[in-house]
Amino acid sequence: MSDETTEQATEEWADHRLVPEGVRMPAGYSISYSGVWVEKQFGKEIVNVRVAWAPLVIKAVYVDPAGDQAVELAWVDRGQVVTRTVQRSIVRRGRILVATLGDAGLPVIEADAKLAERYLAAFESINQGKIPRVHLARQLGWQKDGTFVTAQDTPHRVEVKFDEQKPALAAHAPAGTFAGWQASVKPMEAYPAAQMALYASLAAPLLELVGVNSFTVDISGRSTRGKTTAAGAGMSVWADPSEKADGMYSWRTTMLAAEKRLNLVNGLPVVFDETKLVRDPEMVHALLYSIPKNHGQARGGGWPSGLPWRTVMISTGEQSVLTFTTDQGAGARVLTVKEAPFGTDGPESATAAIDVRDGCAEHYGTAGPRFVEKLLEETAGDGKRRLVARHKELTEAHRYDSDMSARRAPLVAVLALAAEAGHEWGIVPFPAPPMSVWERLFAVGDQTDNRGEMALDVVREYVASNRRSLWAPGTSNDPPFSGWIGRELEVDNEPTVGLLAQKLKEALSRAGYELESVIPSWREAAVLVENASYRPPYLAKKKMNGGQVRLYIFKPEVFAAPDDEDGE
Repeated sequence: MSDETTEQATEEWADHRLVPEGVRMPAGYSISYSGVWVEKQFGKEIVNVRVAWAPLVIKAVYVDPAGDQAVELAWVDRGQVVTRTVQRSIVRRGRILVATLGDAGLPVIEADAKLAERYLAAFESINQGKIPRVHLARQLGWQKDGTFVTAQDTPHRVEVKFDEQKPALAAHAPAGTFAGWQASVKPMEAYPAAQMALYASLAAPLLELVGVNSFTVDISGRSTRGKTTAAGAGMSVWADPSEKADGMYSWRTTMLAAEKRLNLVNGLPVVFDETKLVRDPEMVHALLYSIPKNHGQARGGGWPSGLPWRTVMISTGEQSVLTFTTDQGAGARVLTVKEAPFGTDGPESATAAIDVRDGCAEHYGTAGPRFVEKLLEETAGDGKRRLVARHKELTEAHRYDSDMSARRAPLVAVLALAAEAGHEWGIVPFPAPPMSVWERLFAVGDQTDNRGEMALDVVREYVASNRRSLWAPGTSNDPPFSGWIGRELEVDNEPTVGLLAQKLKEALSRAGYELESVIPSWREAAVLVENASYRPPYLAKKKMNGGQVRLYIFKPEVFAAPDDEDGE
């Protein structure tokens, strides 16, 4: 069969669902809905040998920022076009190609794998000018060409480096309506602490433009007023925040898995939900230091090494992420929101949190693309210089009166810039908080960087999870298996707890705190019961289980339960 005859046969068959107009078959090959064939000479006879059991072509070639290539194959299965994208190295090895795409219905059997391998190479060679070469993204967010990818094929194809990233990638897609999303987050107008999750999400694309490294926004505290709900509202800017999707990530993870999740984004947020699920405090410590470096740990032996990202990580939980590290410097990398995100207004707060949660589960992924579209417009020409200048102004405004606040100022300024732009560009349906609110939330003293309060959160969690190990008058004298941790008692007719020194020291040590280092801040905050007759005055002698022991007695308000609510 001549080249002219082969091209004519292909022209008559041409299915433009698979190939663009003008695509040719290489010499000696023919294609139809019955498959792909190649001419082979056996003796004096020329015979058509089957290559594939359905039409199979290369539809596109994708090139990532590093120059690595992927190939999109297309074939017809029962009248429907099927496409799959694989690395070029797989296409060049027929048996591996069959093994990789066999379950997807690739119309090639292993016996014909070598024929298919040669056919695809010849097909691409003769059609280089017709097969489109397309930019391939490896991450969501900023690309080297200045574009911004918010979801699959928006605007570029995304082929992630690791299979574990695929569920999170799939969650980054729009649903519902933008107007519906705005109505969903509107109740947050009355709750500035909850708004910080929104601004953290909108701030992520700004980091690269204003020259700020990745950082963490920590929404923590023992109140149950919607920490996860606030974080979910922030994630809904870009992705599905509901439990049925993988837009939100869990603190039940490992260092490498966390790095892979961060690596999915270059200018979008990542939510790590519920610190009580942390299994390795050292991992949290290491991650807090890796995040501002914009890349993961260096590893050898073929393990993923130096994975890049650019993000604002939003962490939630009763326990602050800073309780997992003993290094004061971590505080400069983390903005902690300790206020209850949806306030303490009882049923009103609960209703607002539930409305936001339910609304954002239905309407999501629409605000972020609009924000980026406006950002690209505003930073064209001289716009980027104005954006950077405004960030510098906000940085100076948010330095407050301490060295720690000054170090955090560029981070707070990015949130404030996002808040201003989000409202000005018609994304967020309420104005940015006044300066007094920012200062209330983020101004910190240098003395202990609030580590005393964070250590107190550890004590609260320890007591809550070990109630049966607290001795009380009238209880059995037989101690629990692990021993008594302290006793119940009353101060000013209010119930409270006294903890044995060694048990308290061990509990704090497990969370990364030294008891001696937090005692000064506890005394300053007046959370310990003190008596001048004791030596030291904050370590009291009390009876317990038939003997006398020394206890750290906490004032009743330390363990006062928050109001009931259903916002998380």
